[in-house]
Amino acid sequence: MNLQMIEYYQKELQFIREMGMEFSKQHPKIAAGLDLGRTECADPYVERLLEGFAFLTARIQLKMDAEFPRFTQHLLEMVYPHYLAPLPSMTIVRFTPDLKGGVTETGFVLPKDTRLLSATEIKGRTKCEFRTAHELNLWPLQLTDAAYLPLGPALRYCDSKTTGVKSAIRLKLETVLDMPINQLLIEKLPIYLYGIGALPSQLYELIIGHCVSVVVQPAVQEPPWREKINNPLQSLGFAQEEALLPYLAPSFNGYRLLQEYFALPERFLFFELLNLQPALKRCNGTAVEIVILLDIGKPELEDLVNKSNFVLYCTPAINLFPKRADRVHLNNRSTEHQVIVDRAAQSDFEIHTVTEVAGYGSGATMEQVFLPFYTNRQETNPAEKVAYYTARREPSLTGISIAGKLKAPYQGSEVLISLVDSSATPFRSDLKQLGVNTLCTNRDLPMLLLLGNGESDFTLEISAPVDSVRCLMKPTNPVPSHAEGQHAWRLLSHLSLNYLSLIDHDESQGADGIRDLLRLYADYAEPVFTKQVDGLLNVESRPVVLRVPVSGPMCFGRGLEITMTFEESAYSGIGCFLLAAVLERFISKYVSINSYTQVVVKTRERGEIMRWPVRTGTRTLI
Repeated sequence: MNLQMIEYYQKELQFIREMGMEFSKQHPKIAAGLDLGRTECADPYVERLLEGFAFLTARIQLKMDAEFPRFTQHLLEMVYPHYLAPLPSMTIVRFTPDLKGGVTETGFVLPKDTRLLSATEIKGRTKCEFRTAHELNLWPLQLTDAAYLPLGPALRYCDSKTTGVKSAIRLKLETVLDMPINQLLIEKLPIYLYGIGALPSQLYELIIGHCVSVVVQPAVQEPPWREKINNPLQSLGFAQEEALLPYLAPSFNGYRLLQEYFALPERFLFFELLNLQPALKRCNGTAVEIVILLDIGKPELEDLVNKSNFVLYCTPAINLFPKRADRVHLNNRSTEHQVIVDRAAQSDFEIHTVTEVAGYGSGATMEQVFLPFYTNRQETNPAEKVAYYTARREPSLTGISIAGKLKAPYQGSEVLISLVDSSATPFRSDLKQLGVNTLCTNRDLPMLLLLGNGESDFTLEISAPVDSVRCLMKPTNPVPSHAEGQHAWRLLSHLSLNYLSLIDHDESQGADGIRDLLRLYADYAEPVFTKQVDGLLNVESRPVVLRVPVSGPMCFGRGLEITMTFEESAYSGIGCFLLAAVLERFISKYVSINSYTQVVVKTRERGEIMRWPVRTGTRTLI
């Protein structure tokens, strides 16, 4: 039963009792019998009539109110289809490679979207399935030591041309089975920053915001050589090929960054060491030191940083995977058809996105392809029989339970599709069935996973030199779609946004636009994120003319310098730098290709902490 039904029912029953009494007092001659009092009627048959009447009127009210979400869903389907989908569960997983000869010097590639199945199975339920977000290279290599170096030890790794160094982070890497480092074909090495509290975020700020240079040398007492790396590192998680959530063409990719941050901020705590191969080729030993030189010092980290904070072979993972739904049987008595992923385990799957719809007759041959009704393709040839489908989402009528007890607080949703022609009228044909391809989740199953038991949390479908796959954090809870009610109007406010409307020149109201945008995501995340949104105190912008970083002849262009001011006390445990990094990428994606931005981050406590390089826009202008 729809959870809103009880609210409507109680309101209707209360109205009959209270307003009926008021009406009978005003019109005693014609309505004296309506004075039933504020409590239950003594006559059980009259009480049944009242409750039955309240139930029917509540159902009518529910049907009337259900028409508005249909309007907003169709409108959002055209411009922001990702808001209609539930938010799947996410986590960070660590692969432990087989270092006893399973991984060779050429490495082993685990592609993006590698399938992970839960090792433990809940009785009577389907195995939970996750997919990886990053391509991952496994090497016969271990990170055996890590340390924070204050000014004195850090200067030992500097040459005469390196200035401004205040501290450093030293990482020691060792091969297994006495394999020389120079046999490994490593060009880049992703590392995940792991730990308790604010330490990973502090390390992320140091490495991404204050790296002067990266030095590689043999891990010996007196290294015979030392090599500085050009363009030494980059952050991960911002590129489209590293996305956790799928974003279709109509959706602006910048919103993905915000949605993923408020769902799982740890997914951005990755950085990647680049251009390692020339330096590693010089190393004949089995161990090498990689030193990240920093232009700022944090003495309080000296006794806190160790090798457990830098983890190799990690990737974000999401409970989202493609699956072909059971055939939908068509009849002419209904214009809407529910899509069920698996009738044998209906409560174990929830549809995230419908990707393909095809019609079948009495045979096995596909006879009709259905396109999304709001696709860019238009019917150009009247003789061509083009058919479309529309999808609508509604809350599940029943919770997931065993023996009448609710197992998890997540209710989920169901998807219904309608077949229409180009005029949005029902599509009539002799088709008997529909074949539907979907992206789906395991509904509430990630909330019920038992982690840490056995040798591994997940098993691989493919053959790979992997000993175990462990979750480094509890998977997040799935979040239902909120594209209805008051939240729907707030979602539609995206239609009026552009990067200039987000950045106000008025100092007192400069952050209002961005805060309102962030609340669309923070209101349905953990409560701590609401405090983070309020911690963005001000956003100022000013036009500037700077050299544009493009290949070819030197050129200058007009752009915006955007200064964001944060209050660090609102970001205890995570810091404001990570959110600032996400907003910097978001703003750059919002800007057109013939302009640029430069984002400056300040805090009330420390002043300016970061000035990002000039970044040209990525959006095209029509």
